[in-house]
Amino acid sequence: MAGLGTLERGLRVLDLLIEVESDPIRRAVGVSVQHVALELDIHKSSASRVLQTLVAAGYAVPNGGARRGFRLGPAAQVHSELSMEQRRLTDFARPFLVNLVEETGEGAHAAVAAGGWALVIDDVETGHALRVVAGKGRRVPLHCTSAGKCLLAVGLATIPPRLPARTTRTIINPRILQLHLAEIAERGYALDDEENHPGVRCISAPVSNGIGGEPIGCIGIDGPVVRMAEDELERLAETVMSTAKSLSLKLGEHHRLPGREPGPRDDVG
Repeated sequence: MAGLGTLERGLRVLDLLIEVESDPIRRAVGVSVQHVALELDIHKSSASRVLQTLVAAGYAVPNGGARRGFRLGPAAQVHSELSMEQRRLTDFARPFLVNLVEETGEGAHAAVAAGGWALVIDDVETGHALRVVAGKGRRVPLHCTSAGKCLLAVGLATIPPRLPARTTRTIINPRILQLHLAEIAERGYALDDEENHPGVRCISAPVSNGIGGEPIGCIGIDGPVVRMAEDELERLAETVMSTAKSLSLKLGEHHRLPGREPGPRDDVG
């Protein structure tokens, strides 16, 4: 493969990602840097650069959990921006988001990693006149939103090369952000404390394919600081984490039942 052009290298890796995505066993492991280096007969550093270019464009995503491979990203999905697991999250998330709105009074969201952003795959608005602008399909920054930081903390995305300040509270130092992500991973939820929009707080918790399974995305709430006051944050975070755990459990149960589609009786309980 000596002399293979950059574009051809990228396409070969994309073909490899598609091939692995179609095999359930290989998909669980993903495509490693070593695998790409051997397949293309290039140095591991060059293979890593090709994969990171595909990650930045949304055509590949890092595997969750302890595995170090890469999976096919949402930008490469046919008829949908979402991978199989992300589509399952979309299928099951709605009643849990409705429950979050009912319990917290704030708007609720579900999000996944997509091409250097957090992609909101579902949104349920609150009935309050004063509320955060919602919108399914919107992309929000990774480094300064609760959804983005949550996805970074569980390894579904990588820290962007640039960390622009969206407000005076935005973390723009990569080392400080890395320490902050470690805290998020330990406590189980991410908080956006007016880091993306002044006057807005958001809380997100990770959702996995079963309790203790591979992370898929996250769910959370968004609201104005006048309602999401500091003395309410711990209670709200507990509600978000509990709901995310229930959703993870539901996803794990249905993952063990191939072909089972969610039905109208699949409620939050």
